Amino acid sequence: MTDKQLEVIMNLVADKFDGCKDMEEVKKAIKEVREMARKEKSE
Repeated sequence: MTDKQLEVIMNLVADKFDGCKDMEEVKKAIKEVREMARKEKSE
């Protein structure tokens, strides 16, 4: 993975957490990020 790819991924994750207002939303965001990661591996 290149530095640019890592930067893009980290920005996506940061944006996901930026919109969270409480721990429930954070937990949901973590779950969504993990599901996206699993989907990428399986392709």
